[in-house]
Amino acid sequence: SLWDMFEINSVKEDGTEMTMKDFMDYFQQKHNLEITMLSQGVVMLYSFFMQKAKREERMVMPMSEVVKSVSKKEIGSHVRALVLELCCNDSDGEDVEVPYVKYILPNKA
Repeated sequence: SLWDMFEINSVKEDGTEMTMKDFMDYFQQKHNLEITMLSQGVVMLYSFFMQKAKREERMVMPMSEVVKSVSKKEIGSHVRALVLELCCNDSDGEDVEVPYVKYILPNKA
């Protein structure tokens, strides 16, 4: 594979955490990949077949909030990064093998 893993810093230039839409856009723009499914452990955060309302609601939430909301668990204060798994399509709509994502969380105050 081309990569061992993707490492993504969750903090944007303006100091806020990226939303799920920012995360999706990052892969689209930087790697030309469309995310079709996104999970964290056993928790499905996003899928192309999920209800539109649910998808739109999550798109505007910061990624860590999506994880907390869907898993119904807090992220421990010792946790510095989340491991996210993706299913992606390339620009031809073909399924692409991609490594996991190490999503580095914002520093907790």
